[in-house]
Amino acid sequence: MAQVKVDCKQREGTGKGVARKIRAQGRIPGVLYGRNEEPVLLSLDEKNMAGLMKEHGLNLIIELEVEGGETHTCMLADYQRDVFQRYLTHIDFKRVKLDEKVTAKVPVRMTGEADVRTRGGIAQLYLRELNIRAFPADIPKSYTLDISKMKPGQNKRLNELDFEKEVELLHDPNKRIVNILAPRGLMGAGLETEGEGEDGDNAEPAAAE
Repeated sequence: MAQVKVDCKQREGTGKGVARKIRAQGRIPGVLYGRNEEPVLLSLDEKNMAGLMKEHGLNLIIELEVEGGETHTCMLADYQRDVFQRYLTHIDFKRVKLDEKVTAKVPVRMTGEADVRTRGGIAQLYLRELNIRAFPADIPKSYTLDISKMKPGQNKRLNELDFEKEVELLHDPNKRIVNILAPRGLMGAGLETEGEGEDGDNAEPAAAE
C-alpha cells in the first residue's frame, strides 16, 4: 500500500454555506475521526486529493499534516463526488495504527477476457470487491484475477485465489468469484458450468468489467 502526505487546515463551522465557501477556494471539507478521539474538521486541496486517489487507489496510508497542529496517520473512510462533474465534494478519514490490523475493500481487476472469448466463453464476475483484514501496509491496491487459461464450463472459487499470507479474506472460501459461461449450443450438448446448481452462490453476478 502506498503511503502519502496530505496537507490540510483545520476548519470551523459546518453546514452547506460553510462547505460552499470552502469549495469555492478549490478545497473540500473533510473530517478525521476514530480511535475514541475527538473528530477534527478539516479542509484540503481537492485536486491534490483526487490525484492521489487516482494514482494510488482508495487503500492508501495518509500522513495527514494539519497546519499548525499534529500529524495523523489515517486511511480513507468515505468520500463523496459531484453527481455530474465527478469532483470530490467531501471526504472522511479514519485514524489507524500501523501495527494494528484493519478491514478494507480491495477492488477486483479481471484480466484475460480476450483469451476466454477466443474459446467461445463469457466471463461472469460475482464480486467486484473483496473484503479483507490486514495491517495497513499489507493491503493491496487491487487484486488481479487472471482468467486467461480458463475454459467454458469452468469456475474459480475464493479458496483458489493467491493472497499474501498476511492478508485474511473475509468471505466464505467456497464462494465462487467467476464463472466462464459456455456457448448456448454447447450447454445444450452437455457442457455445463462446473458446480452448477450448488448452494452458496445465490447472489446475482456482477457484469464483467
